[in-house]
Amino acid sequence: MDKALSFLGLCRRAGKLLIGEDGVSGAARSGQAVLLMVASDTADNTRKKAGNLSRWYGIPMISLPWDKDTLGELLDKRVCAILALTDKGLAAALQKKLSALPGRDAEAAAERTGKGRTEQ
Repeated sequence: MDKALSFLGLCRRAGKLLIGEDGVSGAARSGQAVLLMVASDTADNTRKKAGNLSRWYGIPMISLPWDKDTLGELLDKRVCAILALTDKGLAAALQKKLSALPGRDAEAAAERTGKGRTEQ
């Protein structure tokens, strides 16, 4: 298991990771979410919802390199398609770990935010 994936488990144990559409949407609306994430095989409809939350609330959104099953197994869920981090420091650390993965650079690890700029 790579460091970035293990780090998500640490975020969950710290209580700073929300999983699932309802929790993520609520965190985005309340201003708690600082980073939205979707699994690599997230359905188009769910990806669109996450993108809308990103744009509406100005929250960066990234596509993770792992599928729903892998994330679900790590996080003790059946599957996991959408997540949110609620801590800026943890979000920055995760993005740094993701950018260090083979085949991903800093630009690929951070996608457009709601304001049309890239967060790193």
